[in-house]
Amino acid sequence: MRRFLTVLGVASALFAAALMRPQVPGSLNAAQAVARLLVPAPQELFGKTHLHLLVVGLDYDYTARDLESSAHSRSDVIMAVNVDLAKRRIEELSVPRDMEATMPDGSLAKINQAQSEGGIGESQAVVSRWLGIPPFDRYVVLRIDTLKNLIDAVGGVTVDVQSADALRHLGPNGPLNYDDSWGHLHVHLRPGPQHLDGDRAVGYARFRHDWCSDPCRILRQQQVIHALAQQLAANKLTTLLHVRELLDVIRRDVQTDLTPREELSLAVAFARLKASDIVTAQVPFTTAVNLPDYGDAIVPDEVEKRRLVGAMFDAR
Repeated sequence: MRRFLTVLGVASALFAAALMRPQVPGSLNAAQAVARLLVPAPQELFGKTHLHLLVVGLDYDYTARDLESSAHSRSDVIMAVNVDLAKRRIEELSVPRDMEATMPDGSLAKINQAQSEGGIGESQAVVSRWLGIPPFDRYVVLRIDTLKNLIDAVGGVTVDVQSADALRHLGPNGPLNYDDSWGHLHVHLRPGPQHLDGDRAVGYARFRHDWCSDPCRILRQQQVIHALAQQLAANKLTTLLHVRELLDVIRRDVQTDLTPREELSLAVAFARLKASDIVTAQVPFTTAVNLPDYGDAIVPDEVEKRRLVGAMFDAR
């Protein structure tokens, strides 16, 4: 898989499925032991104990022929990921796409505009500077429908569908209903745990049409990612049976500057990654502003941003 969870989650789960789960908890089977001997540890390969990745999911429009297009697309998903190579843990900090940020020319825009104006290189520079961290070590770009295709490749995922009130622990759960024919988004989900195919899971992850808006959309994205990681980790046989479909999605939909050797090293090291080993958070905001040419943007809570960055990225 190579989303950051597409790189570590799916790749690790695929590798784990191929090697099979050890029969004794905490032990390695013969294939795993050989792999550990032949594949360099990521700490040795990268020369550090922590790896910083920028994960970007592209948005898309529709052409006059009603075809999906990502030409000059902005980033719909922005995740700064700290991979703890020593402890085999992942810390993921989501950045809402509408956050106000300074572009390389000094102008103010929504942070997702960096991807449209300068591609992944500009995204890396703008996001790392905005967070106040060193440049990212590597990147992962998810093209259109990556998550949908991955979920369909493993037969769907089980997600606890929640309204904004339920996600924020402010009231009872309720159904989600929304139709956007131009954007091809149709969400009609009852509340509570249910098994979703790729289309409905992504619809849930994209849903932001309530009072909570983008912050709850990010929480739903994180729910779906965790559900996919759990599906891959818990059902090794299913994962193994769908290896071809998963690899087809990776080849077609994912772009990264991780080398094949680096990917293999990470996959071996994180082969037994559990959902509990993934820590997620998002940068909150304090107010909204109107940016000329870009519309409504949100202003980060700088105090909380510094706290989160300090807890998840500092002294690494």
